[in-house]
Amino acid sequence: MFEAVASLSGYLMNFIYSLVQNYGVAIIIFTLLIKLILLPFTIKQQKSLEEAQELQPIIQELQRKYGNDQQKFAEEYQKLLKSRNTSMMSSMGCSGCLINLIQLPILLGMFYMLVNPLTHIVKIDEDKINEYKNEINTQRMNAAVASIKAKSDEYTDVELEEMLEKARKASYVDSRYYEIDIIKDHELLNISDEEKEKLDIDMEFFGINLCDVAANNTANKLLLIIPVLSTLFTYLSLWISTYFNKKKGIKTPKPEDSEIPMPDMRVMNIMMPVMIGYAAYAIPQGVGLYWATSNMLGVIQLVALKLVFDKDLFKKKEPLNNIKYTVVDDKKDNKKKENSINKVSEKSEDYETCTDLTVIKKNNNKKNNKNKKKSKNKKKK
Repeated sequence: MFEAVASLSGYLMNFIYSLVQNYGVAIIIFTLLIKLILLPFTIKQQKSLEEAQELQPIIQELQRKYGNDQQKFAEEYQKLLKSRNTSMMSSMGCSGCLINLIQLPILLGMFYMLVNPLTHIVKIDEDKINEYKNEINTQRMNAAVASIKAKSDEYTDVELEEMLEKARKASYVDSRYYEIDIIKDHELLNISDEEKEKLDIDMEFFGINLCDVAANNTANKLLLIIPVLSTLFTYLSLWISTYFNKKKGIKTPKPEDSEIPMPDMRVMNIMMPVMIGYAAYAIPQGVGLYWATSNMLGVIQLVALKLVFDKDLFKKKEPLNNIKYTVVDDKKDNKKKENSINKVSEKSEDYETCTDLTVIKKNNNKKNNKNKKKSKNKKKK
């Protein structure tokens, strides 16, 4: 499935590159288009999350009130869902998770496409790619052997043979990202000009070679820019989400406040950007650029959607945590009604049993009027 998504995405990427003739610019435009394609899913996800955040304080209130009575909690929980015209999945934020699962194959397909550009973008046959891989490996090995032989005076014969044997057995092409590695040194290949033209992809982007992996080339500090941007934009998106929740009065849930085991979101908000940044550090810069761009556009998208779905966000209003779900206890309500009927029936002298409160009120009004007339007559006398 991922391969199919990668292959289809490759046609779009190839078309964009043919227009701009720069791999970095093509990735940015491609990422923007993918964000637009996934926008309906993102809107649905945002709606689901907003719904879940608004209901969580009320659900927690029900849990505190009916913690020991699961049956009563279930009844009131169903009443709450019915009153809000929502589902259990939406109230728990699961709809947003399902939408993420739908998007996951697409995002993984993007990754496959970017790490295998010759297969999915340039559309070169796999056997041909393996030929290129073996040839580049041989060319680099020969260069390494020649370098060792040039310094043969510095080693003994035994040391020299050991070093040459080790150099001949070593692998000089990245085992995972070999297609990008082929593009990087395609000039080493003994192939026709037409074939070289296919491999001649402009990977330079503001002085950064998008074929490079930062973890394999620590001397080049420019390669840290993209991992840092990936970390920064991921953290910024999480921070903005937390900021908007505070504006609405929704506090970040703590593990000790919930009966259900859950991770500490404060720790997750720090760990997630670090993990994304490290991933961008350990993969080719082109894939890191895609992630950094995607996270940057995600921040813009998040702010826009928050403002669209909550226009009163910056107006003062009661925090959601103070909202309580008022539950009617049927037994207590019935007792109150019975007591009121009993009191009225005791006061009534004209009726031994009475269930119609309106008749009792009329009768009491008549008696009051008679008493008023008697008192007036006495005063006149």
